[in-house]
Amino acid sequence: MTTEGRAGAPSRAPEEFIGPGRAAVLFCAVIMVTHGFGNGLVPALLPRIGESFGSGYGTLGLAVSSGLLAYGMGSAVGVRVVDVFPLRGIILAALAVCVVGFLVAAWARSPVALAGSVVLISLMAPISWSASVRLIARVVKPSSLGRVTVVASSGAGVGGGINGVFAVFLAGLDEWRLAFVITTVVSVATALAILVLLPRAPVSEPRLARTAVRQRDWRDTWAVRTGRMVILFSVAAGLGGFTFVSYMSATAVDEFGVSPVAVAGLWWIASSVGLMAAVVMGAWSDRVSPVLVIGVISLVYFSGLVVLVLTWSYSGLMLAAVGFGFFNYPIWGLLGHLAGQGMEPRLAVRAFSGGLTAAAWCATSGIALAGWWIDRTGSFRIPVIALAALSGLVTAWITTEYLRQRARGWSG
Repeated sequence: MTTEGRAGAPSRAPEEFIGPGRAAVLFCAVIMVTHGFGNGLVPALLPRIGESFGSGYGTLGLAVSSGLLAYGMGSAVGVRVVDVFPLRGIILAALAVCVVGFLVAAWARSPVALAGSVVLISLMAPISWSASVRLIARVVKPSSLGRVTVVASSGAGVGGGINGVFAVFLAGLDEWRLAFVITTVVSVATALAILVLLPRAPVSEPRLARTAVRQRDWRDTWAVRTGRMVILFSVAAGLGGFTFVSYMSATAVDEFGVSPVAVAGLWWIASSVGLMAAVVMGAWSDRVSPVLVIGVISLVYFSGLVVLVLTWSYSGLMLAAVGFGFFNYPIWGLLGHLAGQGMEPRLAVRAFSGGLTAAAWCATSGIALAGWWIDRTGSFRIPVIALAALSGLVTAWITTEYLRQRARGWSG
């Protein structure tokens, strides 16, 4: 793999490292709260929330997409935040914001109030992810970085599986509110675990003082091929993944007429597949080019979407959920690992933070447009066809990138 723009990271003393198992569990729990619950709980309960508010998916889709807009804003400022504040403090602050946001959601009486809660949580979520990626690189041995980072990102999948449990057992009118109370408790428990089990790490490196230097860093990031790959593939992953999962529950209920247990099954399938894929793909990415691993998971997701388009049935939706879990939950850790391998630290942070920003903002448009289409036609099928086409193009592109790397003699 190319190492253009790369500079050697400072060596770490062995006593400063923590075990990869402990690190993986801790950071997985953080992402479970900030992303699995923070970004996934509202889409999982969307049909029940719609019943309570009497709102269509166009309106509720705007509430979800407003969260992604805030996520993009958080990603944009995250680069500066992690340069200034202690990394562990950033993660604890994000968990505290989740506590507030979940309590607001539990008492929300309108889509506007719900959107406020989603925006609050989503603003801090990407900042916590940037802090987590940087902190993992400081407290975990380099030989374990891939698996720890990817397993950490799969915390979103773990949260998705729990969201499925909520969809089954909290199916009554307004019972969905209890889910946000429960996630509040989980957020507090996660914060306590971070305080007790994660040692204090060195503070972030000093902030770059001049705006001109920051602007040059962004230009340098885009000038490196790895940086462009991370940003562009993040856009495709956000648009393709977030749009699909935002209406997965709604499609199962409204178009296929399945039971709450069947809806939850989709989230359980995606979650369990995502967690297993994260462990296997993360370990694999420590031995081969992350580009190869990204290409494989992209192909699996593309195949699932094609099956759904061709069958347009609940069984097809199940296979698409398998592909989504296999792809979405490991992908963000793989992109962070790719950036760290192919770029020096200051540019790597900007690559995956810029990628998250662009991914969130593009997905905002995708979710809003898909919600408008569902309200207009009653079907999610045409948007799924568009997502399948996008996934196919991206899979072909990432394949050519891997072949280019292989021709240049990449070695892991």
